[in-house]
Amino acid sequence: MTADDQLTDRLVKLVAIVLGLKAAGLLVLAASAAFRPVPGRGLTVALILAAGMAAVIVGLLQSRRWAWPLAITVLIADAMIVGGLLRLLIDVGLALVLFQPPVRARFGLR
Repeated sequence: MTADDQLTDRLVKLVAIVLGLKAAGLLVLAASAAFRPVPGRGLTVALILAAGMAAVIVGLLQSRRWAWPLAITVLIADAMIVGGLLRLLIDVGLALVLFQPPVRARFGLR
C-alpha cells in the first residue's frame, strides 16, 4: 500500500468517524423526545438523516461506488435542513475531503 493509499484510507475513515458522531447526535436528539416535546417533523428528519449517515458510513468503509454521491446528498440535506453555522462548516469540510482527487478515485469517480 502506497503513501497515497494510506492517506486516502485515513481521509475516508475521518469522514466516516465525523459522520458517525453527527448520526449519534441526531439519535440523541431523537431519544430526547421521551423527555421533552420534539415536533414530529424534527423527530422524523433526525431519524432519516441518522439512517442516511449510517448507510454512508458503511458504504464509505467498504469503498462502495454509491456511497460517495449519497454522502454528498446527506451532507447537503444536513446543512440545509438542520442548519447552524458550525454544522454547515463541518459539512463543507467533509465535502472538501470527499472532493479530493484520491478520494474520488477510490469510489471510481474522475
